[in-house]
Amino acid sequence: MPDPLMALYDDPDAAANAVRKLHARGVADVRLTSPAAYPVVEETGHPLGLQQLGWLALGGGLLGLATAIALVTYGSLAEPLVVGGKPVLAWPAFSVVMFELTMLGAGLTNFVAVIFFSALARRGVAKSARLAAAQGHIAVLVPLAQRSADEVAQIRALLGDALEVSP
Repeated sequence: MPDPLMALYDDPDAAANAVRKLHARGVADVRLTSPAAYPVVEETGHPLGLQQLGWLALGGGLLGLATAIALVTYGSLAEPLVVGGKPVLAWPAFSVVMFELTMLGAGLTNFVAVIFFSALARRGVAKSARLAAAQGHIAVLVPLAQRSADEVAQIRALLGDALEVSP
């Protein structure tokens, strides 16, 4: 499989224009590496399950809530102390613990999911593009597999305002 065509940009607007031109010509498999979260990153779509982060955080929060309910219930029933006439299972007093463990579960799940999805996304990008992003450039990558020489020439022409186009 040949290396993808890589165009380097310093200006996010120029990279966004190149991505729009490529999309207008029907080139939909454009990838992008960026040193920051520029709006052009959103134009290339989400190649991995980043849309699922909210659902994963909700699941982690519900798991944290269930853990909190189990802990405070077991702890109160294991040592039934009556303080100030309150019942042994005083849910208003437990609300702080339940809230904190809910937020901890959601936050930890989201953190682990972001690390996991970032590692997956990084595997699909060439090392030269990652190095370009580390140097502050925006790299637009277009796979060349199953493209004719004319298509490659048209893509190179669309990326003409780049600092460098390789290979």
